[in-house]
Amino acid sequence: MIRNLIYIFVFLYSFGCICQTASIDSTEFIQEVQYDKSAITPLQFDDQALQELKQDEAFDYVELVPPDNIWTRFKNWINEVWSSFINWILQGNEATGILGFLVKALPYLLIAGVLVFLIWLFLRIDLGSSPLKNTELNKVILSDEQDIIETHDIESLIAQALHENNYRLAVRFYYLLVLQKLSKKDIIDWQVQKTNADYVYEIKSEGLRKDFTKLTRIYDFIWYGNFDVNETDFLKAEKEFKQITTTL
Repeated sequence: MIRNLIYIFVFLYSFGCICQTASIDSTEFIQEVQYDKSAITPLQFDDQALQELKQDEAFDYVELVPPDNIWTRFKNWINEVWSSFINWILQGNEATGILGFLVKALPYLLIAGVLVFLIWLFLRIDLGSSPLKNTELNKVILSDEQDIIETHDIESLIAQALHENNYRLAVRFYYLLVLQKLSKKDIIDWQVQKTNADYVYEIKSEGLRKDFTKLTRIYDFIWYGNFDVNETDFLKAEKEFKQITTTL
């Protein structure tokens, strides 16, 4: 009985201490709460600064869509072909290290290769067998074609070219001979600035126009095509030229 009273007394004492502590803490918490009653000044945006920021390209996040035209479609097609080619080579793997560098540099290497090829092709033009040789005869041909047609004996120039085995040059003289004869017969109005196509349209006779058109094709192929002409090739062309010159 006495033990139970002692337990009850201890319990009541402990409960009283806890309630007193909670009361003190609540009072201290209520005393620490303070309300801010100071005046609040709203912030104002600077309109001029906003306009300056709007005009700054660094803050322009608008994505420009390229126009849809033939050039953009061609570039997209090239990019797709190139990407497919690279994926085919790499088999879907990512290029890293030296391989990645080569993949990035490959387009520039291809462009450089094309440029080198074009330069090589230009240098391969046979200037040595063209009228740019260092002979006085060829210099006259290039510098004064009008003088040749109007005053020279072109048949003697043909003979001289054949004596030097310059068959391309002989073909050129033959063509100038045809122009000379057509001009003397007033079939064409020969002028320096005119093209061979202009003379074709000036010829009224259908048969003569057909033959002259054929000779023009032979001449353009041999002279402007810059091909080497051997004796056999020249004799075939000479036959066509003589056929028309004898009728004029």
